Amino acid sequence: MKPGYPSDNTRLQLFRKLSREVNASISSEVKDRAVLFIQLKGLLLVLLFLATIYSMWILAGSVWYLLPVFFLGVQCLPLVLNVGHESVHGTFSANPFINRLGTGVFFLLGTSPYFWKLRHISSHHAYTNVKNLDLDIEQSKIIRLSGGETHKWYHRFQAVYMPVMFLFYTLNWFFYRDFKDIATHEFGTGQQVKHPLHEVLFLFAAKIWHFLFLLVIPALISPHWGLVLTGFFLFHFTASFVTAFALISTHIGEDQEIIHTPEDASLPYSWLEHQLKTTADFGTHNSVYLHFFGGFNHHLAHHLFPSVPHLLYPQVTRIITRFCRANDLPYYSYKGLFSCARSHFKRLSKYSSYLND
Repeated sequence: MKPGYPSDNTRLQLFRKLSREVNASISSEVKDRAVLFIQLKGLLLVLLFLATIYSMWILAGSVWYLLPVFFLGVQCLPLVLNVGHESVHGTFSANPFINRLGTGVFFLLGTSPYFWKLRHISSHHAYTNVKNLDLDIEQSKIIRLSGGETHKWYHRFQAVYMPVMFLFYTLNWFFYRDFKDIATHEFGTGQQVKHPLHEVLFLFAAKIWHFLFLLVIPALISPHWGLVLTGFFLFHFTASFVTAFALISTHIGEDQEIIHTPEDASLPYSWLEHQLKTTADFGTHNSVYLHFFGGFNHHLAHHLFPSVPHLLYPQVTRIITRFCRANDLPYYSYKGLFSCARSHFKRLSKYSSYLND
């Protein structure tokens, strides 16, 4: 039996009040315009990604090949967050079929929307920052993020080696995490999942496509195997670096809590307080962040109202901040990406010591 959120009627009424205010601020017309803009932006991102792949193949015999490869790595995160992430939450379109098409961008990147959704919805959103239940913070034992985790000798150096390890994030995802998920049948909520055979086959097909467009086809065009192999790692290092910035910016800074609780016990906070204590925003006044990260910088708005299209997050965030001040509730927000990175490394430094248990 998984831990549940305590039923706090006062907090429940507070959240209902907040929800009413947010819903009243969003008309159907405004929401429809936002969705249309997101769809156009998503289509542009997909076309840009495919065009970059084509330009990469054209330049495969030249050192200039590495330029579109680098650009391709940068594009991965906005493609996932603006199209795949929105589609998984059903906010890319009011049409379920279009949302299903939108999740197909995960296949373009060599992974599976089915397994990503299990992790993201059933694990991360259901149990944000709950140890052993939120798989997004269960990436590796080489990083120690809270005092409830066993301290190993090498954790003393984690603030030094983790910046290097971040560069291998997508390689770990591509070669290890996806296959681990095939063998995993419980994602956060406790429901036993039997993975459909076709979803497993789709995942393997996505892996084959990844090798084809990034290694096999360029190798058939270019006589320089070393250049092609360099491009493969450049793509993953770039994609990993950009993705890592988004990951460390929202849940694992110095302020957010990581919750340790026995499986048969209740979680310590109501659902509303839980999201407030485990989630942070960054650069909420920066429109470049909004569009590049698909609203990820308004992360609290996303966790509290995941059915709202991300273009409307700025106005939702303004309501949330006023609400938190009026009701003496915590709200964490960083000025920008570098503030988030600094906060994350403060956390790494803090828990590098066995004294912080």
